[in-house]
Amino acid sequence: MERWFSRITMFWMLFLGEVQSQDWTKCSTGCTCDGNKMSVTCNGLKNVPNDIQKDAKKLDLKYNSLSKLDPTAFHGLNKLTILNLRGNELQTLPPGVFDHLVELDTLGLNNNQLKSLPPRVFDSLTKLTYLSLGSNQLQRLPEGVFDKLTELKTLNLDTNQLRNVPHGAFDTLSSLNILYLNNNDWDCKSCDILYLSQWIRENPQKVKTSGGRVEDPDGVTCQGTMESVNKITKENTFQAGCPTTTQQMATSPASTTTTETMTVREKQTKPRMKIFQEELFSKASIFFCQVIFTQHVSLVVIHILAEIPLLHIVCVVRKP
Repeated sequence: MERWFSRITMFWMLFLGEVQSQDWTKCSTGCTCDGNKMSVTCNGLKNVPNDIQKDAKKLDLKYNSLSKLDPTAFHGLNKLTILNLRGNELQTLPPGVFDHLVELDTLGLNNNQLKSLPPRVFDSLTKLTYLSLGSNQLQRLPEGVFDKLTELKTLNLDTNQLRNVPHGAFDTLSSLNILYLNNNDWDCKSCDILYLSQWIRENPQKVKTSGGRVEDPDGVTCQGTMESVNKITKENTFQAGCPTTTQQMATSPASTTTTETMTVREKQTKPRMKIFQEELFSKASIFFCQVIFTQHVSLVVIHILAEIPLLHIVCVVRKP
């Protein structure tokens, strides 16, 4: 009897669990659900619903009125493979918002108002193959923001306000075959552009324009000109102190470029300063020595000046 009761209990638990996981008749307010495709599409929302089906594989939130995301908005949706947030009003992303989306393959964040990205915001998305950040207001990228995306095949960064990318930004993207970079404010007068310029020269077939085409020029042009970024080298930037490619490879963070540039400039200016100081000291010592040895001042002053060790030595050396 006990064994029979145990079997019945297990049967009902399995049955109820199956019904719950496949219950697509109760869809979130403002959303439509397709149980066959395991997809949820929502319209007219200002917040992400908290009762989206946990086994959903596709969540389409494009063209809503989302201005911010709760840090835990997607934490229960660890089976999602597609998340579309295109065409909302997002200005920032909370750290950790994508941490539980370990199966995600496609992420659309284009046509928002993003000005910056949290550090390591994509680190958990190791299966991601498509990431679109186009048509935002990004002014910079965090160091290592794409480092974990080794499966990424398409990356869209076009139509932002980027002036450069961190040194090594694309080095770990071993699967990348499409990269959109056009319509940005690429600053070709800065040393920081040299990494991007060299990367494009080495990977010209990966840099595309609209429609996924490869064109020459590729549309990646310097701010205010039609000059291609890929033609920029150390020699034709106005920054005389740009480090060599070897130095850049040895120091991965882009921020070190500025430090190295300052170091070079300091080395260039120090000899001039040293010469100036030596000349000034020499002229001053000659004056004081003349005062001492011609006795144009009282003996008391002469004795005081002579008590200054360095000056005394100089005067002794200079004494005729």
